[in-house]
Amino acid sequence: MSWENSADEEIEREKAWNLVNHYLQESPIPEDEKPLAVEVSVEADLGSHGLPVLRGVIDLIRPGGLIVDFKTSATTPSAAHVLHRNETQLSCYAVLYREATGEREKGFELHHLIKTKVPKLIVTSHKPVTEKQRSRLFRSIESFIDGVERQDYVPSPGLQCSSCEYFNECRGGLS
Repeated sequence: MSWENSADEEIEREKAWNLVNHYLQESPIPEDEKPLAVEVSVEADLGSHGLPVLRGVIDLIRPGGLIVDFKTSATTPSAAHVLHRNETQLSCYAVLYREATGEREKGFELHHLIKTKVPKLIVTSHKPVTEKQRSRLFRSIESFIDGVERQDYVPSPGLQCSSCEYFNECRGGLS
């Protein structure tokens, strides 16, 4: 990253350290707790469902199979929307965890680090993925594969667009 001036870099560095320090002070994870896995790469062969291999990286697995994912946001997440927005990701993590361990996950924690002037940590807990959610994930993957095979790229603008490398191409398809 190139900075226009060193003052900007220093401000951003201080914000980042404040966020990290806040998380370390407020984390609900006991300091002496030993994780089962950190940033672990996992995969599940979904061929028996007519789907390709699913690959992913899980941020943290706490004892007992509690899966933790870390999020940052400029605003406090709405509890009513958190599960909806993250269901696909959590369902993928459940499928991957179950394939890797042969066990069902204990549940999920999403640790939202809020990048406000005074940082906040919001932790949302979620139950293990249900069979209905798992089935919905598989149907979604089937739908995505069908669309790619048909070369049917229908833009679906949303929050995800802010980090999409195909923003300009997609935007061109909307006009």
